[in-house]
Amino acid sequence: MIFWGETAGGDRFLLGEPQEAALSFDRDAPADGFKARFPVAAALEEMVRVRVFAGRRQVFAGIVDEQNTRISGDGLTLELVGRSLEALLLDNEAPPGIVTSPSLEVLEARLLTPLGLRLGEGDRASRPGEMNIEKGKSCWSVLAGFCRDFLGTTPYVEPDGTVQCAGQAEQQVELSEITEAQLRLLPVKRISQVWQQSYRGGYDTLYRGAEHGLPRRRYLALGSEKQPREVLAAGERESFRLEATCLGPVWPVRGAAVSIALPGIGQFERCPVESAQYRRDRQGERTRLTLGPPEKSVQAGG
Repeated sequence: MIFWGETAGGDRFLLGEPQEAALSFDRDAPADGFKARFPVAAALEEMVRVRVFAGRRQVFAGIVDEQNTRISGDGLTLELVGRSLEALLLDNEAPPGIVTSPSLEVLEARLLTPLGLRLGEGDRASRPGEMNIEKGKSCWSVLAGFCRDFLGTTPYVEPDGTVQCAGQAEQQVELSEITEAQLRLLPVKRISQVWQQSYRGGYDTLYRGAEHGLPRRRYLALGSEKQPREVLAAGERESFRLEATCLGPVWPVRGAAVSIALPGIGQFERCPVESAQYRRDRQGERTRLTLGPPEKSVQAGG
């Protein structure tokens, strides 16, 4: 991978060969993480962005949260710590107020354009009623809430600054050169019953999960942001974890469906990526992925 830094004035620096570099992804975190350390001859001008390329393809673009220049026995080094472009939406508050007939186009003008971002794919139709944007809400929470409630999607930002709200196209990835793997079955995560509070005040509406022999109950208050079926599905998803480390970079991983064959463990197809860490150091390049339940699997001995 090739690493570039960019100043507020638009000047770009080729950062050279890093001593260490890492990218991180978590399904539940809006922004990916970046951290790298480079040998330098002198302190560089303050940078605001960092870009990472695999050949000619840009695989990461983000903002710089920390720029640390350190002198030690290893000489002078520059450390950059940052997050992907979703961080712009996380770090900025949305203008408070009432939005009548909200739509993606209205939110683009209100939230995205001032940050240098632009709207990509997504249903631009206006919705009836009003949206109340409370003071202190981040641009991300407003946009993500609109996409969740009206489109059934989660937004994300491409490296070129395009905000996509139509849902992410799945990319299929087949892992090879695997150096280490582990299948973890976690029945403790499964929920068997969710009782939801009714308008009468009692917790008398029952939702059942798959039967696995052990009871684990949850109770949801009326008006809870969580939905009973979401709680059951999350528990089932979290009960299966497949961890694998392979040589080389596997990035980006957002929206990837991973297939993997493990001798003695089984073959697993189209597993969603729950989290991932890419690392480059003196030992070379490697990517560690944590995968969720596969769409199809054949386990050894099964």
